[in-house]
Amino acid sequence: MREDKTLETARAIASMVGVDIEVVKVSDVRLEVAINKMVVAEVVMQYTLLDELLGEIIVQYFFDVDPDAIHYGGEWRGDKFRIFVHHMLDEMFLLKKKDVAHAIEPLPSEMNKILQRINAVRNSLAHSFFPENRKEYRKSGKVLYADKDIRTPEGLQRFKDDAAAVHKYLFDRVQGPKF
Repeated sequence: MREDKTLETARAIASMVGVDIEVVKVSDVRLEVAINKMVVAEVVMQYTLLDELLGEIIVQYFFDVDPDAIHYGGEWRGDKFRIFVHHMLDEMFLLKKKDVAHAIEPLPSEMNKILQRINAVRNSLAHSFFPENRKEYRKSGKVLYADKDIRTPEGLQRFKDDAAAVHKYLFDRVQGPKF
């Protein structure tokens, strides 16, 4: 039965993103809405974290500061730092930050491709109420991430695995690898 499959999908995704799906009244439409909300939330959170790490790489390069100082340190007392962050870094979108980080030190090709895929799926979900109707997804009728429906456990897991790989790479660039 379709409703059983939808409930199974909702439970699997809820488990992946830490949501108690049992609070959602069990109906096909409500489950589809819950799945969409969970997926959008996860994609936006991962995107934002990667955007932040790219920003940290750029700030470190231009200001030679400890990573923790970017958020909690005395750097914020200086106009130069504050103006740079508020009027340059905050105005840059993820792909531009990626390009700057790449100019500082080239990103591996695979990391570059993953960031482009993450950006594309995030833009689709964040800028369209029905992203499956966008030209890139219209034929399949599904929002695809690496050829998988992002609103399925398999698609979301692929997204999460890719985001985790880029996160580790960028985090190591910011903090240095941990031994």
